[in-house]
Amino acid sequence: MNLDNPVAVKFSQAAATYKQHDVLQRITASRLIKLANTEYNADKKTGLTGHLLDLGCGPGTDFESNHCQLTKVTAVDLSPQMLNVVQQSFPQYHTVCADAANLPITANSMDSIYSNLVLQWCDELTQVFNELNRVIKPQGQAFISVVSDGSLSQLETLGLGHNSFRHLDDIIAAIDTEKWQILSAETTTEQVHFADLKALLYSIKGVGASVNEYQDKSLTDKKTNRLRGRKDWLALMDKAESLREANGLPLSYNISYLQLGKR
Repeated sequence: MNLDNPVAVKFSQAAATYKQHDVLQRITASRLIKLANTEYNADKKTGLTGHLLDLGCGPGTDFESNHCQLTKVTAVDLSPQMLNVVQQSFPQYHTVCADAANLPITANSMDSIYSNLVLQWCDELTQVFNELNRVIKPQGQAFISVVSDGSLSQLETLGLGHNSFRHLDDIIAAIDTEKWQILSAETTTEQVHFADLKALLYSIKGVGASVNEYQDKSLTDKKTNRLRGRKDWLALMDKAESLREANGLPLSYNISYLQLGKR
């Protein structure tokens, strides 16, 4: 694993401030856990059960308060600083610093997998899905959310650059259906609101998501306008105000939610 990886660096820098800005992450976490806690999964004793792998765990998720039937949590992240936060908040979790495409985890050892807003940072997505398949037990399930194409449209309107993201079809194309059964896959729009432009932009930077060096070679950055001083900033703030809604300045994300079962 390369700790100079720009994704690891950015998220390590954001470890101390992450929980101040993780509005979207909390929304998607709630939806993922709801997806896992359906009556069908409860009857089949599937969902988030047994020994859980939390891939790209960030500062950690409180699975116990969300009624998940877990015996152990292995929390994996590329950022050592994020894992330090996990150890402070959830000392019962086992933490591992590793890359999603090369997990130091025994084959067929995990009962379930949870990954919230992580895989958009992975360039070798097929390799990641294959690695997840390797470590999970037969019939185990994975619950995954991914930022996808069409996200951050307001930044485009403002002429600000942002990462490009895969379409759900491209995400699905990276999944080996001889290894995985795709139980559900859909994209929904999640929108968060902010008091002003500064808060909106910090919502991205504050969770480490401003990195763009990770990019899949097939994805290209949008052209951006550079701010050259206070005058440009004030003009940008005025332009942002034209987007304001009743709840504040909006920022939209297209999130793909997947439920996969190992064959």
